[in-house]
Amino acid sequence: MTSLACVGCGWCCLTDQCQESHILYGYMTRCPEVLWDEELRLYRCRLSSQSKFRELLAMGEGCCAPLNTWRQDVKNRDEKPEPTGTALCDKPSGK
Repeated sequence: MTSLACVGCGWCCLTDQCQESHILYGYMTRCPEVLWDEELRLYRCRLSSQSKFRELLAMGEGCCAPLNTWRQDVKNRDEKPEPTGTALCDKPSGK
């Protein structure tokens, strides 16, 4: 990989599902094993808790895309649902 450490920006997992995820889940537009950690403010892979997957995915070996711009802008990139209709607190109370 590179000498640059992973910063948890999510670029590799959100743009291209890894081989292990394909084996476990088949093709998906987003891997179900990657999640945003609000406390740490970075993406985490749940597969990283298993040493077998850490080795297969070369976790801890550095960033696989050191030139990607997400590295300088680590944030939650999960799609937020669009608001639909009126919020309950905005509805007339009927009084």
